Amino acid sequence: MTAKIKNGKFVYKNQDSLMKMHTFYDRTLASLNVPYSESYFDTSFGKTHCLLVGDKDKPRICTIHGGNGITTLNLKLFLPLLSEYSIIAPDVIGMPGKSEPYRNIRKNDDYGLWIKEVLDHYNIDKISFVVSSYSAAMFLSFAKLFPKMADKSLLLVPSGIAHGPILPMLGKMVVPFIKYYSNPSEKTLDAVIETMGGNGDTIWREFFDLMMSSYKMEMKPPKEYRRKELASFKAPLLIIASPNDIFFPADRVFSKAGKIFDCPITAAEIDSKHLPSDEVMVEVCKRVKDFFSGNENLNEYLKETPSINFSHPLIEAKIKELRENSDSHIDYIKKAYKFVRDEIPHSWDIKAKIVSKNAAEVLQNKTGICWTKSCLLAALLRGNGVPAGISYQKLTRGDDDSDGYIIHALNTVYISELQKWIRLDARGNKATVHAEFSLEEEKLAFSARPQYAEIDYHDNHSDLDERLIKILNEVDVVMNIRTDFDLD
Repeated sequence: MTAKIKNGKFVYKNQDSLMKMHTFYDRTLASLNVPYSESYFDTSFGKTHCLLVGDKDKPRICTIHGGNGITTLNLKLFLPLLSEYSIIAPDVIGMPGKSEPYRNIRKNDDYGLWIKEVLDHYNIDKISFVVSSYSAAMFLSFAKLFPKMADKSLLLVPSGIAHGPILPMLGKMVVPFIKYYSNPSEKTLDAVIETMGGNGDTIWREFFDLMMSSYKMEMKPPKEYRRKELASFKAPLLIIASPNDIFFPADRVFSKAGKIFDCPITAAEIDSKHLPSDEVMVEVCKRVKDFFSGNENLNEYLKETPSINFSHPLIEAKIKELRENSDSHIDYIKKAYKFVRDEIPHSWDIKAKIVSKNAAEVLQNKTGICWTKSCLLAALLRGNGVPAGISYQKLTRGDDDSDGYIIHALNTVYISELQKWIRLDARGNKATVHAEFSLEEEKLAFSARPQYAEIDYHDNHSDLDERLIKILNEVDVVMNIRTDFDLD
């Protein structure tokens, strides 16, 4: 702890504005009608006020309100999670709430240090987070500094990954915020809510009015993190974003996420503006519970599709053969993987002229490219009740980028005994490729090389990408396949 904390800028117009915010805090906390305890403790950045909400004997998760936001309304979003968890919810120093009302957190990594001190107060070594908007960047600061302390986490409409275009944000949000601070009007408030979300919610409207008229907002944009900063962070992430979010639109967030994270990512879209409605949040919280429990959307990874056609007689017969020769559930997965990797040659390696378009054709033709070999392994696993999906990498066609790029497919497999997903690459080994079955450290055929702008998406899809299916249906020779585009 530092000997003396030098206070930064006072974040309210005056003491009366601070008291109004505290009154709003107390009233909205009471309206949640949930059990809670509160703590007020020293940190290196000033006094921190924190709530522990829900049944204290349930597993704990941590949430942090967004930039210029407030804990009580952030808790309002995540109330459905209290059926399974208790929630640690600190008020960010220098933002609306009851923590130190001075902007003492000056650097991006200060947020991570402050979060660590909050968790130390509760003697927590590892915890899951549910964060949104600006607090996602706060979380990424923590993940950068203390990568092993974060468990599975939700990043909702997240900052810290990719921002939307600057000019619309300035015109529709920043300028009205500044204008309202000096000259509040219903028209300006309506315009902000229309862009932000929260139409028809009187509590959110009251908060926007109070926050914009009496509080000096943090205008510094959240940092966008880079891959090398998060290289040690390996915990699974659920990233939920909206294409209609003016701040952090889904297309930019998902595309960039595949480039900066070296951890398993599950991505999902919501139909929302930046502030999701209560109805949307019910579905988000259901998804979070499934994700934290390891059961997220497993049914999607057990379905039959035209590409993963496991009810075909050839595949059914192979499943029966593998099952009869396996000693256990995991042994079945390993044998299925080795069969596809070793006994089904990659079409490029043998210069095959035939194009296998789905799992059954790969087995029938005894060859396929990585896209359809992944479909075959998924079919052999799903047909035996093992959830399996497809993940992608963008790789150069040759040793460097002079001949363009190709999309490479591999498999995701859910190991129920370990309650986790792993990735396996059944492309087929050769002199320059050596992939192995591994439940712990990944041993894939290829590693993405940033110097050639290669990408490991760390994604998990329940079916082969439609663009790849279209190419398979149109191409006559596998060596003519080109995919010089990003998967986002």
